Amino acid sequence: MSAYTDAVERGLKGMEAVSTGTCPGCKECMDRDGVADAAEHRASWSSGDLNDGYRAFSWRPCGICGSTLGGDRERWHWVSFRPDGRDGFPAIRSIEHEDDACTDCVMYLANGDEPSE
Repeated sequence: MSAYTDAVERGLKGMEAVSTGTCPGCKECMDRDGVADAAEHRASWSSGDLNDGYRAFSWRPCGICGSTLGGDRERWHWVSFRPDGRDGFPAIRSIEHEDDACTDCVMYLANGDEPSE
């Protein structure tokens, strides 16, 4: 493990099902993306035609690895579960929406690519 992967592990502690980008059919993401119909939102996401349009240059630290280097910040999500789901599976408590993932974390979560030093 590297210092970067250690930072990511610390930053994501207690979070499940972490993903970047917009959630297809999610009401909050639909509002952010300016799409009113859930089926249209899912179809646009599935086809790759959805431009979620969220990229903002920021000096704010990355919400995942904590990097203080300036750069684009992307949307990301994680799920909190509660242990009382049916059939032995946990129930989803909520989808938490964030907007401060650095590009390095987006690439790492998507492909496992660690940033070069």
